[in-house]
Order: sequence, then structure tokens, then C-alpha cells
Amino acid sequence: MKKVLSLFLLVWLIAFSLLYVTKMIESSEGYGGNNTLTIYNWGDYIDPALIKKFEKETGLKVIYQTFDSNEAMMTKISQGGATFDVAVPSEYAISKMKEEGLLLPIDHAKIPNLRYIDDRFLNLSFDP
Repeated sequence: MKKVLSLFLLVWLIAFSLLYVTKMIESSEGYGGNNTLTIYNWGDYIDPALIKKFEKETGLKVIYQTFDSNEAMMTKISQGGATFDVAVPSEYAISKMKEEGLLLPIDHAKIPNLRYIDDRFLNLSFDP
């Protein structure tokens, strides 16, 4: 019985240690906080200087990851393990992602500046 208890405590200690190390790595990379915006976009779509300016003005940390094809992007998102606040796929990929349940609805009430987006960019056939 004493051996079983010791083994249980050892497993618990290892699991807790791994969880702690994971959280430390995530926080050092900027993941998991309320002040982080993780963007997954095509390479070179956003100027790094603009990201720095956005971070300075908003106080948010931006984690900017890029992809070179819709297929690569969809594979990474569908496999999980990485969470993105914003992903920028092409038009045809949005329909595929919707079919596969890879998209979450946007709460427009939380985007007060949505009123500044021109109507021609809203409620598109592939993204109602």
C-alpha cells in the first residue's frame, strides 16, 4: 500500500511539474493571457512595424504567425494545439472550415468599430 501511495504521489508531482512548466513557457511566449492577440495570416500581409505600433497603442501583445497555403493553415487549425484569435483564410477555405466546424461566430456587440467597415465587406456569401 505504501508503494502504491508513493507511486501515486510521484505521478501527481510529475504531472503538476509538467503543467507548471507548460504554463511558464506559454506565458513567456505571450500565450494564454487576456492581453494577447494571436493572429494567423498569410506571410508578409502585415508590416511588423504596424504590429509594434498596434501593441504600443493598445497595450496588447500580438503573436503573429504566418502560413503559405490554405491547406497548411487548415491542417494546423484542425489538429488543435494552437488557438488563434484571428485567422485569415481565402474565400474558398472559409466554406471548408465552416463545414468542418473550425469557425466560431463573432459577437458583433463586442466590436463597436464594426460600423466603420464598409457594407460591401460585410455579410458576404461565404461569410454571412
